[in-house]
Amino acid sequence: MRASRCIRWVGSLLVCSFLCWPAFGQETTHYTRFRDAKWYARQLELLQDERAKTDTEIKELVEARQSGKGTTDAVALDQEPESVTSEGQMEVLQKRRILLLRQIDELEEQARHNAIVPGELRSEYGPELPATPKAKISRAEKELQNLLAQEKEHLANARKEADLLQRDQKLKTQQEYSNPEPRSRRSEPSELGEINRHLAERRAEVQETEQKVAELEDQIEDLRRNSPVENEKTDAAPESDSSNAANDRSSDEKNEAYWRKQFSAIDDNIRTAQTELDILQRELNVGLIQYYPNPATAMKESVTRKAINEQRNAIEEKKKEIGEFKKQRDELEDALRHAGGPAGWSR
Repeated sequence: MRASRCIRWVGSLLVCSFLCWPAFGQETTHYTRFRDAKWYARQLELLQDERAKTDTEIKELVEARQSGKGTTDAVALDQEPESVTSEGQMEVLQKRRILLLRQIDELEEQARHNAIVPGELRSEYGPELPATPKAKISRAEKELQNLLAQEKEHLANARKEADLLQRDQKLKTQQEYSNPEPRSRRSEPSELGEINRHLAERRAEVQETEQKVAELEDQIEDLRRNSPVENEKTDAAPESDSSNAANDRSSDEKNEAYWRKQFSAIDDNIRTAQTELDILQRELNVGLIQYYPNPATAMKESVTRKAINEQRNAIEEKKKEIGEFKKQRDELEDALRHAGGPAGWSR
């Protein structure tokens, strides 16, 4: 009796294990670029190409210094001025090469940490081909693409703000060092501390947004690889009808949130452009009294005024850009009035 019970118990275990085994075998692996050998290989290829270009520039500079070719006492006023001497250029190239080698080592170490075989990193996968358009995109992928577009726009704005803060930081630092009064006698506190704090926040925001963009791109790629094939004929008509109905409702009913979002976007563009215009004007004031340690560069700039003219052209272009933004805002206010919305939605 006990033997028959044991046999039935063992048999039931075998049946359960047999039924449960396909479920484990069919488990899908979610895509992530950090486990993709092709992604590592393409990133390393870009870094290797940049390093090879830097090595070529270093070799040409060393050969020119040894042979004396390409060096002359004449000053070509119609050519691009040299920003640094040959020694300074060599130092810049050496630092760039060291940075590229460090990035290559870090990427290879990350690949080893994620169990990527070293031989796969040396394989030539060729350039990444654009994705072939599918007949139908799932709703989840559409939502992820919309989120990705929003995060990329946020990333561009954060990078722009970080760049403006860095330029403002440079101008404030020059102003601090050129002030002849000691710090104890200055009536106004230094603004560098506040600028440094905002700059650190923006840089952290850029890193966080870059991480979000990478995660969204991985999720989209994972959906494209693992999503089941849907019935296009049965699903296409209802989805198109619902999307058309949603578009009709959105075109007829533009609520307060829609208008406030439009005005907020154009106001942000105007505010950023005005901030950049202020920085450009201050950079021009510094450029008017700029000291160039290289005599050839100083002679070229004193005759051609190339840097000053470029700065003035940039200021004029930025003024035109601000004028265009203000014109767009006026047109948006007219559209709000024609739509019957209250004026408070524009503020």
